[in-house]
Amino acid sequence: MFKALLSLFRPRAANKLAEVRPAAVAAAVAAADAGQTYLCHRPILDRGQRVVAHELSVDVHRALRACPWQVPSRKLFEDVLLRQFAQARLEALLAQRRVFLPVGSGIVEHPALHSLPRQNVVLQIAWHEEGRPGSPGTLADGMQRLRAMGFALACAHELLDGDEKAGLLADYITVDVGRMAPPELLDVQRRLATHRQQQPLLAMNIAFMEMYQACRQIRFTHFHGDFIRCSEEAPVDIDLPPYKAAAMELLNAIRAQASAAVLAERAWIDPTLVLRLLRVVNSPAMRLRTPISDLKQGIAYLGYDELYRWVTLLLFSSQRAEDRHPMEYAWRETALVRGRFMELAAAGRLPAKACSQLFVVGVLSMIDKLFAMPMPYALEKFALSPEVSQALLFRRGSYAPYYELALACENGEQTSIETLAAGCGLDMDIVNRHQIEALEWMLEFTDALEELARDMR
Repeated sequence: MFKALLSLFRPRAANKLAEVRPAAVAAAVAAADAGQTYLCHRPILDRGQRVVAHELSVDVHRALRACPWQVPSRKLFEDVLLRQFAQARLEALLAQRRVFLPVGSGIVEHPALHSLPRQNVVLQIAWHEEGRPGSPGTLADGMQRLRAMGFALACAHELLDGDEKAGLLADYITVDVGRMAPPELLDVQRRLATHRQQQPLLAMNIAFMEMYQACRQIRFTHFHGDFIRCSEEAPVDIDLPPYKAAAMELLNAIRAQASAAVLAERAWIDPTLVLRLLRVVNSPAMRLRTPISDLKQGIAYLGYDELYRWVTLLLFSSQRAEDRHPMEYAWRETALVRGRFMELAAAGRLPAKACSQLFVVGVLSMIDKLFAMPMPYALEKFALSPEVSQALLFRRGSYAPYYELALACENGEQTSIETLAAGCGLDMDIVNRHQIEALEWMLEFTDALEELARDMR
């Protein structure tokens, strides 16, 4: 099996760690003091391929490992991360999902630690520096004190080698698979399978889909990285399931602003689509005093823009289990956050109609994965405005800056985010706020979609 797994990995050159000079550290401190640091959230999937947690980080995290200046730089990272986390007000997110914060064991002495929430907060111990002022003498000492404060803990696997006491204190064990060659990863997995059989294993920084599939085969239970957004080689054209084909035809009719009668006729191509639309109209979010049972009346009540939005989202809610791609849930969440963030970012800067179209850009930005075909062919099936097509295909036009900003936020690249945000007339504080608002809105909206799906079973 291990030889087969090795073949799944593409060769990757080792990432060269960036050199960070004292001036850069001082600049980062000033940016943090001014609230100009982006708080990046990256999803973590379980074995059911559902997003169950998020890692929150800041950009300097990528340059922390094995550098001569690592003690001050790590201290800076912790200061900035905890400050941004405290300011973000993530009550709605923490009520539903766990949040992982990469820190060192010395965080136990940080003055901000006592003010952090405990519910669903996992301190991800990524480094330990014995002898650092204020740090515990051993890793186990620090972890014991953190657990006594009520925090859940994750710990990097290399820190636990030979430390049985610390190993027993970890709720999760993390493995940075993005930094490993396949033979090393397989060796680590064997050792963990022998000595750490109880704790869930979290594969960090998975860069591509083949690596994700390999990690699923070797006992990892949680998965983190950019593989969710990676493009897979896809056929030029495939047959869409009837439900998605009907939704697509309805979207094109809405785009042409067909009458309510014509839209109802298109929807009836698939009765399940009709039932879901009526569920949408009669959902608590619409606040109807009297339920609507006539589809034409429901379509008229929603209006073109709201109807277009809902039908687009229903594309990401497959009718039958056999039509559902395993990554569908993760793709839907990514698309929803993109769309809502872009809509919020443009509010007050672009007309309301354009803001609504930006939401469509965000949602359709994952349609190539959902339809399993290249983006140009996927978009041919929709009657889209030129502005939407230009943004998705070429990243041009008036919608492109917001789309580029949404993608940069997912990558967590501080410099790119600052530049693109300034081009959209936004500062980093507003970008952070809109990202968190989009994430929390997505959770609420996903609950509504899941409820619709359950009602249809």
